[in-house]
Amino acid sequence: MSDSRTVLPNSKLLNLISARADANGITLAARTSSRLARCPLCGKRSGRVHSRYTRTLTDLPWQEVPVTVHLHVRRFFCDQRACDRTIFAERLPGVAAHYSRRTERLESWFTHVSFALGGEAGSRLLKELGIIVSGDTLLNHIRSWRLRVHQTPRVLSVDDFAFRRGTRYGTVLVDLERHTLVDVLPDRSADTFAGWLGKHPSVEIVSRDRGGEYAEAARRVVPHAVQVADRFHLLKNLRDVVSRVFRQHAEILDLVPPPTDHHQRLTNLRLDRKNSKERTKEHTRELFQFIHALSKKGMKNARIARALRIHRHTVEKYLAFKAPPERRHFTKKVSALAPYEDYILKRWEQGCRNATRIWKEISEQGYPGAYQNVVRITRYLKEQERLAKPIPNRRPGICPSHAAGILVKRSENRSEEEIRTLRRLKAVHWVTERCCSLFEEFAEMLRDKEPRGKEHARRGLEDWTKRAKASGVAEVRAFAVKLLQDTEAVVAAMVLPYSQGQTEGRVNKLKLVKRSMYGRGKFDLLRQRVLYAAS
Repeated sequence: MSDSRTVLPNSKLLNLISARADANGITLAARTSSRLARCPLCGKRSGRVHSRYTRTLTDLPWQEVPVTVHLHVRRFFCDQRACDRTIFAERLPGVAAHYSRRTERLESWFTHVSFALGGEAGSRLLKELGIIVSGDTLLNHIRSWRLRVHQTPRVLSVDDFAFRRGTRYGTVLVDLERHTLVDVLPDRSADTFAGWLGKHPSVEIVSRDRGGEYAEAARRVVPHAVQVADRFHLLKNLRDVVSRVFRQHAEILDLVPPPTDHHQRLTNLRLDRKNSKERTKEHTRELFQFIHALSKKGMKNARIARALRIHRHTVEKYLAFKAPPERRHFTKKVSALAPYEDYILKRWEQGCRNATRIWKEISEQGYPGAYQNVVRITRYLKEQERLAKPIPNRRPGICPSHAAGILVKRSENRSEEEIRTLRRLKAVHWVTERCCSLFEEFAEMLRDKEPRGKEHARRGLEDWTKRAKASGVAEVRAFAVKLLQDTEAVVAAMVLPYSQGQTEGRVNKLKLVKRSMYGRGKFDLLRQRVLYAAS
């Protein structure tokens, strides 16, 4: 790229003839300084001039004033008899490309601005800098840009992303060894991915999630490649299974109090949302009754879903419950008032109704919060007394998602309260005991960093699936059956270090570019911008 600090695009190749300024801008006249020119076809130098003509180029603005360069260019005879080119125009490397109407340094501005901002936003910025250009011109510049060709990766990671969630998806391909985005595909079908693999058959390892489309394409085109299932998705799938089992046994989880360091009885309450929560409970109860009533009449799940205008998965979920599911309102952020709730309830039972006095007492104990938080709690307690409703004096049971979240944590990262909660989960019922034990064993197999061979990992996986199928929990048994269908990829995940972490980051960056175009950019435009940013 030429130095943008000089008056002319390339001061070594061009000589300035004149400069003129008027109301429309600045006009420069220049000519080439070399006496010889090289034929673009055969490469032989020539000094015989055939004719001259003038090229008009737009250059960088001066202090937001547009600049035009009138460049006197020569045509030469090619004296090489074997060359097919008789007459050629001299080329201007570092000044402007052949047939271009803009200098290379202005093209460089277009490239950086258009790829960073897109069409209309780039047009507005360049207008402020003194360059009038339409958004469509910048978009055409993006589409015409020639991207760098990547080498075929040895370790390829593949994952999908949503153009529109639940409707249309695409595919990203990442080189895990070079940490580079390789390509973006317009859909996530097996045929499209297989077509890409057919052009790059030297892929040796394919890292993927648990989707079947990518696995099928890899088996079809590159059967020699080792497929690696993603450890994060394996744990997430099992967590979802365990959470679903816990929701079906919510009455059992009511017997297990949650960790006190995460529980808040009073500070989670939102009195303004009480009516909305009651309406949600009533709607859930009615939907549960309708689904079970239609199922008892012999109606199929798909027909029930169409009749009630809900998804069939919702029908399957509600049919698995024996009672209407209840939504647990769980707040992750712990209030500063939570450690003092027991003291507030104790003082309330002793007859203290003065919020100021309670606030001063807990402030002396170390409460750093505001007085208004205490007022809100006392107002709620007074409302409960007025309505003759019981004040919450016992902790409700742990919610299914919270219980599954404790399971996902590594054992060394669990607090003492969470360890005690996990013990209670295992002791309260045989279903929760088997779910917790199987989850911990599976997580230990995936997280084990000790060097081991494939056969050792395979034996461990087979033993675990046998115990899972014999557990008596239908959902865990179904998960084990699905796992056996993908045994090689799961074993590879336990042995090899590759994962989808890089790819998830690339998908996140792709979504950022997509949202900068308000989700309306076509696939070719999105692909160009994403691959350019990655390079």
